This record gives sequence, structure tokens and C-alpha cells, in this order.
Amino acid sequence: MSELVTINTILDFLLECIEQKKIVDAHTWIDASQKLNILLSDEHDELFSLQQKVAQDKVTLIEEGLSVAHARVKVEATDVYREMRSQAAKIGRIEETIRISKIQSKLKDNELRSYNL
Repeated sequence: MSELVTINTILDFLLECIEQKKIVDAHTWIDASQKLNILLSDEHDELFSLQQKVAQDKVTLIEEGLSVAHARVKVEATDVYREMRSQAAKIGRIEETIRISKIQSKLKDNELRSYNL
């Protein structure tokens, strides 16, 4: 039985290839970027849930009488806020990996074409 493909398994695979200085072919780059792009919706859903939780926490603090600025500062000190920021950064890294994978695939393909001439 094969392992479930997730964002983390794909990123771990690419990281392992980089660490071990393995050459990744164009097909693998494109395959990875396609899978990352499809699986990215789950990461966005998680981010949206965290953003909603942070907003609800702010509303609660404001309703308790804190100023908006004070509520914002208190919420930014919470673990949920840190988690939200980490999730946003993860999505940014995934999107950049997709862009790099596309470029890497084109470069590998061009390299093969020029080599075969």
C-alpha cells in the first residue's frame, strides 16, 4: 500500500532530493507542482479557519471593553495568531515552490532538447 500524498510528503521529498544533491527530472518537477497546486486548497481552508478564529478573538476582546489597538496587540500575542502567520508563510513557500518547479521543469526540458541537437 502506498503512502498518502500530502503537501508535507511532497515538500519532504523535494527537500530530501536537495539535501542529497539528487537530480530531479522535468517530469518530477511538474508532477510535484501539479500535486502541490491541487492540495493547496486544504492549506487555504486551514488559513481561513485560523483567520476567522483570530477575528473572533478580537471581537470578544473589543466587546469586553478593550480598544481596537489593545485587542489587536493581545490577539497577536496568542498561539492561534502565530499559527495563522505560520500557515500563511507555509502557503507562500508552497506557491513559490510551484513557481520554481515550473521554471525548473522548463530549464530541464530545454537542457535535454539542446543536448539532443
